[in-house]
This record gives sequence, structure tokens and C-alpha cells, in this order.
Amino acid sequence: MVSLVRTPIRWATAAAMLALLVVAACGGTSSSSSGATSFKGTRNLGLDIAITGQSALYGHAISQAVKLAVADLNSSGGVAGYKMQADILDDGTDVNKSVENTRQLILQDNVAALIGPVTSAQCAATSPIAKQNKVITMAATCNSYQLTTEPDLLNPYWVSIVPNTYMEGTSAGTLVGKLPSVKNIFIVSPNYLFGRSETNAFVAELKKVNPSANIVNPQSTWYVPYPTNPRWDSTIAAIQASNPKPDLIYSNIFAADQDNFIKQALAVDPNFFKTYPMTTLSSVDDLNSLGSSYPLGMHLYMRAPFFALTNAKLTAYINHYRATYNGEYPSDWAVMDYDAVMTWAKAANAAGSLDSDKVVKQLAGHTFPSLRGYNFTIRTQDQQANVGETIGTTSDVTGTKYPFPTLSGITNLKGDDIIMPLTLVRELQAGQCEQGGKASTTDFALCPSWKS
Repeated sequence: MVSLVRTPIRWATAAAMLALLVVAACGGTSSSSSGATSFKGTRNLGLDIAITGQSALYGHAISQAVKLAVADLNSSGGVAGYKMQADILDDGTDVNKSVENTRQLILQDNVAALIGPVTSAQCAATSPIAKQNKVITMAATCNSYQLTTEPDLLNPYWVSIVPNTYMEGTSAGTLVGKLPSVKNIFIVSPNYLFGRSETNAFVAELKKVNPSANIVNPQSTWYVPYPTNPRWDSTIAAIQASNPKPDLIYSNIFAADQDNFIKQALAVDPNFFKTYPMTTLSSVDDLNSLGSSYPLGMHLYMRAPFFALTNAKLTAYINHYRATYNGEYPSDWAVMDYDAVMTWAKAANAAGSLDSDKVVKQLAGHTFPSLRGYNFTIRTQDQQANVGETIGTTSDVTGTKYPFPTLSGITNLKGDDIIMPLTLVRELQAGQCEQGGKASTTDFALCPSWKS
């Protein structure tokens, strides 16, 4: 059943401080002398998201962040004179349902813009629908670089403010390639666009950084079933039986899959992750879900962990979010999706319109503030923002104020240092990085400039 969420946010005292930040970032609409804002009308902001299914762990935070952002915008005058309403549909982490929901949001609910779903498979399926109907999509979670570079997916209304799989995969490849005493690596990744894209980026960079690195499992076994892989017995057994023994596991499994893998591996051997250290994509949601059970010594790369990005604006948001949502800490997704809504709103206010063609002109090539402590620019060539990534190693929660592990040895990578070079972007978009002329095989590791 479709779940349509149009629920007002209950305001907390922390909202007042954040409202000032919203007005500064997005601009306000003049109010009457009585203090009541005069709106032109009400428009929907659409979110197709996983409230249930494999990615529900992420969809929970994303939906809360979008509702909070909409409430904050309305308190400061709305967007281009309109009151906004969060129109949220549950896709159950299913591609077909995501397509159905996107059509409903656009054709029935007349959304002014969309916030992208969780998975890249869903985004690849819904992007053409948004493109056909000229509806801007702000991608803050799904992140395969093919979404902005694969010839058959190019969409002038698609904007990415999340580090894409090139940025993440190559960062992870650099991280692992420079780890001392790591030679043999076992790969475990989800078998769909995101998993293949990020894994290929990892391997391509790893080979450059450390040519002697050895992937111990054959490529045919790198990928595990997706969207759900509830039992990990065969993967765990394969890791333990591997010869040579892995020095490290590389993975980008996430949400329920990551939780299940960690729980089951620890049930087999409480020292599993001491024997086989892991480098993986993670988030505050993953850390919080397992709490003190999340293994220590894991090399994580994360998109926007609040505890590593300390700044006054983020602190105000953390307090605001926790006051609104019963003490919950905002995950990476709650940070990035709030940024996504506010970025779109600032562009729409600058355009003085909700018209997508006018708004996208105020997005591409423009710079925006963020909760992440830095401004980012959405470059015109691929409408990818130069956002950063955080890397570090999980450390003990004892003596900290959080109910989950955080990171030690934190490095906040700068977006300008990890964003895809424009030479690669141009080659990808021109179809020069494909196998057999098929656009769906787009891979930067096939580009002339990468191979040279």
C-alpha cells in the first residue's frame, strides 16, 4: 500500500535558532504586520523513499529530515512565495515501486521537485521519468557516478550533492592501498549499479596506489544478491576458507545487509573482524543500529557523520533534530537530505519561481552553504557537487556521549581533492568509456585518460 505522509512538524524550542539560519541560507518571504506569512498557495515536495524494506534504516532518517526542512522553510516564508508540503511515499526499497511512486508524485501530486531515493538502481529507473516531465531531482543518497555521466542517463534536471561512487570508491582504494601490511583483499559488494560502480572504482584506484595488492576471491564471487541477503553463511565460510588468508575485507554492503553480515560473522567467531579487518561504507545509522556491538578497528568511509564535522550551524541542527525526534541523533542521510532541500529552496528563491528550468539555472554553477561546515559548488558539466567524505577507524564508545562507536584518526577529505576530473567526465558523457558501444557499460576505468 502506498503510504502518503503529509504531517506537520511539532516545533521545539531549538527551532528558533535554526530558523535564523534558514532565513540566511534561503531567503524569506515578507510577512504581514500581524506576523502571519502570506503564501501564494501550497506545493508539494516529493520524496520516494524506503520506509520499509532493506533500506528502511536510512529511509527513516531521510523522511524525518525532509519533513523538518519543509517545516523550517515554511516558518521562514516558504519557497518562492509558496508554502511547501512534504509528500512522502514508501517504495519498500523496490525499483518498480519507486517508478510507480515517482509517476504518482509527478503526474498526480504535481510536485515542485523531488528528493532522490536511496538506491542507485531506483534512481536510474526514475531519472528518465523526472527528465521527461522536467522535474528537478536532488540526489542526496543514491550516488553512482553513472547517473550524471552515462550517456543514456544524462538528465539536465538531476543534481547530486552526495559524494558519488567515483569519489567514494577511489577514496577507499587510496585508503586501503596505503594501509601497511595489507596485500590480500576479499571483496563483498551488492550486485547492482551502486555496488558494481563503487567496487570497480575501488579496484581501479587500488591497482594504481598499490600494484602488488591481490584480490583473493575471483571477480565472479565479488557480488552478493541484492536487495536483500538475509543469510551470509556462504560468504562468511568463503572468507574463512580463503587461501591466501585475507588481510582485509573490502565491502560496500549497507543498512540491513551490513547489520546482518556483522551479526552473523560475530556469531560464527567473536574475533572475526579482528582476524579479518574490514574497510566499508558506513553511516551513523549503521553505527547506531548495532551500538556497542559494532566492531572496533573497522576502517570506515562515511558521507556526513555529524560527530566529525563540528560547526555552529550543524550543532544547532543536531539540537533541533533531537528536540523534534525524541533525542535521536541525525544520521549522515539526515544531514545531506536536509542540505538537499535547503539547496533547492535557495535556488528557487533566487529564481523567484518553482519552474524547473529557472531553478536549475540557479543550481548549476552556483555555491551553497551546508550543514557539513563548508560551502559546495554544483559544477555545470555534470551537476555534481564538490562535497567531501570522512574516513577513520571505529573506536570504543566508553567514556563518550554517544551510544555507538565513533571514529578515531578522522580525516575529512575535501571535495575538490576527490571529485572526478573533468577530462573523465567529458569522456564518459561522450561514450568513450564503454564496452562494445553499450552505454550501460559506462566505466571510468575504460576511459582513455584513465588508462594512459
